[in-house]
Amino acid sequence: MDEDTQNTPEVTEPTPGRSPRGVRIGATRLVGVLLILMIIAGAVAWLRFIHTVPVEGPSAYIDVRPGDSVTTLSQRVFALGMTSSPQALRWYWRLKRGGSLREGRYVLKGVGDMEALYQLLVVGPPLTVRVTFPEGYTVQQMAIRLQEQAGISAAEFLKAARDDRGKLLEGRLFPDTYDCLYAGDAGEVVARMLGRFADVLPSDWAAQAAKRSLTGDQLLRVASIVEREAKYDADRPLVASVIFNRLAKKMLLQLDTTLGYVLPSQGGFYTYAELKYKSPYNTYLHAGLPPTPICNPGLASMNAATHAPASTYYYFLAKPDGHCVFARTYAEHTRNIQLYLAGGH
Repeated sequence: MDEDTQNTPEVTEPTPGRSPRGVRIGATRLVGVLLILMIIAGAVAWLRFIHTVPVEGPSAYIDVRPGDSVTTLSQRVFALGMTSSPQALRWYWRLKRGGSLREGRYVLKGVGDMEALYQLLVVGPPLTVRVTFPEGYTVQQMAIRLQEQAGISAAEFLKAARDDRGKLLEGRLFPDTYDCLYAGDAGEVVARMLGRFADVLPSDWAAQAAKRSLTGDQLLRVASIVEREAKYDADRPLVASVIFNRLAKKMLLQLDTTLGYVLPSQGGFYTYAELKYKSPYNTYLHAGLPPTPICNPGLASMNAATHAPASTYYYFLAKPDGHCVFARTYAEHTRNIQLYLAGGH
């Protein structure tokens, strides 16, 4: 090797690759793209989350019943096909820090997104219905009507319609027209009916009962019998007087309506065998008043029981036209039966 060759510097080929600055720029771009994709995906997920499918037709409602949780309601809304997940409404409720549910039926027509659904349940008006209970309805009949017209469980109503001893509040649930929350609280309806009863009860109720040596509850039993026996208000006072007269003479009341509380009649009449049905409500067998009211009387019957006139009648019957005819003796009563009710019982 000569000297020139030894002193010539060795030339090497550059190693292919990227500079540290280039790597940083590439990584930043990649992160940016990923962030954009995540934002887009999040936006799509959010839009899907808050989207609701409008519900139309007779099933376009949701019931919030006593004891329901947001989780239960969320699943119920999902079952209607409104939301994308059984937990969607529950998550949104937590996100909004929503409070307690309000009972009632909520109409879902026109609800197009989750916020609208949330606002409906939080501040929107629940559906109310007007329910009329006819005078003379029993608690059982009231329970059935309330379930049919207001979506309130008959079982829950019967459970709520009891006093502290578990005794049915027969006679004390005033028959009237009430505006009720659909699928609302049965206890609230009972409380309003009891309040209405207290409002309309004649002011001299207790005093008039005492004059006849009766308790207020016994006078209410008389009013309930008057309600079921008399179709027309004009007849109610004299019907009450017959009851009081028979009680004073210790005569059996012998009334179909008291037996009817436990044994429905066939065509409005009883056979002689049925008249021997063993029950404290059978006033053909048991002296005195039945153990409880037999229905929930209206104001006219309550006033008739409170202010029944003095009379000498001991018998009555309802003619085919519904009006009552009265008799002083059994012979007169028998003639009335033959005249108006051919065939008797």
